[in-house]
Amino acid sequence: MVQSKNWTPELEGLRGFASLWVLLGHICLLTQCRIPLLYDPGMGVDLFILLSGYLMAKNYQDRAEREPWNSVNTWRMFWLRRFFRIAPLYYLLLFVALLFGAWFGEMRDMIASAWPTTATLSSRYADHSLMNILSHLTFVFGFIPEYSYRTVLPDWSIGLEMQYYLIFPFIMLIIMRFGFAISAVMLMLLCLAARWLLPDYFNAFPMPSMILIKLPMFIAGMLISQAIRHGQIRYMGLALLAPVVAWQMRIAENHLRLIMECLLIAGMTGLLWRPKKRTRLTELFTYPRHILTRPVSLFLGDVSYSVYLLHLMIVIPVIGLLVQYTAFSHLPSFVRFMAVTCICMPVTYLIACGLYHKVEKPGIALGKRVTGVPAAQPQREIS
Repeated sequence: MVQSKNWTPELEGLRGFASLWVLLGHICLLTQCRIPLLYDPGMGVDLFILLSGYLMAKNYQDRAEREPWNSVNTWRMFWLRRFFRIAPLYYLLLFVALLFGAWFGEMRDMIASAWPTTATLSSRYADHSLMNILSHLTFVFGFIPEYSYRTVLPDWSIGLEMQYYLIFPFIMLIIMRFGFAISAVMLMLLCLAARWLLPDYFNAFPMPSMILIKLPMFIAGMLISQAIRHGQIRYMGLALLAPVVAWQMRIAENHLRLIMECLLIAGMTGLLWRPKKRTRLTELFTYPRHILTRPVSLFLGDVSYSVYLLHLMIVIPVIGLLVQYTAFSHLPSFVRFMAVTCICMPVTYLIACGLYHKVEKPGIALGKRVTGVPAAQPQREIS
């Protein structure tokens, strides 16, 4: 596979470790093993959001000459590319999730019987109503609190991602008019204002699936892209406003979450920063870059989307079956975590590898054919 000229392999590794973080974080939650940071899979999702903002802004600017921002055809191609990147695998696993929803709910109840604090409304997994199905097929479920969290899939963030795709061309038009810095601050303030004007609507979401809840982190990823492109650290400073805004919106649940989100932004900027003059600070990121560009890290990145969508369909049944044995639930929490991890990781990554090659890649290729991208211009798809 040929790399694009501006492809940054660290991004692929970051995406791989973000999906691994979410996988292990959910195992921690469902086995009640409180490993610091790992116990919060939402942080892994935040890293995905930063990467989405970064990559969309970077790719849109890279293509600006041949795909002008104010062209309707540019928007059409952008939306089609993103649809075929996300939809084929999502529709396949959505079908499986709905088909076996009642069984996943039973397994979830088994887990809750051992650890009541993990309980959730298991009947949501078996919602076969027309409204639930249509809202998921059309990706509008993220706007509707009642349907935003109604399958075994962690698809609240997939609906959120599709919302980013929907409004991104319009964000770029705003940036054309007002500039990157002013536009970023305006959009963050808009989210903050909406939170206080519509508190009941925001509070109704069981997960942050509505775009205004998580738009500041997406904007932060865009600002990181701008900082790297122009070598101006002030854009990273603006990106650090995003966790503060999220905290003010009461989305960042505590000060530790606020600090970790700031560290994610600063760390991602440092990893991607390529100053002309090497300093001690930039040397700190040499080893992490080395790790993120190893073949195993790139593999994790390749299958990250499949792993992310699939993993709960493996993790929940495995834990649900194990807790039926009293001895398992009485094991030390770290032993439970390691046992489930050793079972779920190989199975998840093996199936994800097959899905990547048999569903994701053909879907991407179909999207390129639909948008008229010549076959002679292969490009690693990382956004």
